Amino acid sequence: MKVIYSALIARLKEKVPSLKWIDWDTAQLETQAERPAVRFPCALISIGITSARDIVETSQYCEANISIRLAFDPMERTNSEAPPEAREQALQPYDVIADTYAALQGFETPHFHALSRTSQAKENNRLGLFVYRITFKTDFEDDTAEE
Repeated sequence: MKVIYSALIARLKEKVPSLKWIDWDTAQLETQAERPAVRFPCALISIGITSARDIVETSQYCEANISIRLAFDPMERTNSEAPPEAREQALQPYDVIADTYAALQGFETPHFHALSRTSQAKENNRLGLFVYRITFKTDFEDDTAEE
């Protein structure tokens, strides 16, 4: 997991420079504080193994989901009556979403196979933040138990 996480951070830093904070998703956006302890826009990463099967006793083939939660300050003036230039500026988070997808779709390393998007959607957030989740799948061989 550490190798995958490190590769994701490096890729996002390189390909999506508009992200100001990249971190594990530890429920920072669900905090009781008025303002989460992140800089916006941010990408919060979670990785989960959805299935695993033995190749040999100490090696497994694993399938995993990688979730990237992108969070932005609340969007303003996106309504149809807003001046076009104000609406264009308010909709800039969608550029970050597109850049994140483009950076990760098909991304692979010697440690995991190409990422493939399986879903993406806006999330509701009680703090009024604009939060958007993109989920990718991948697979890899886990030899951790061989040591």
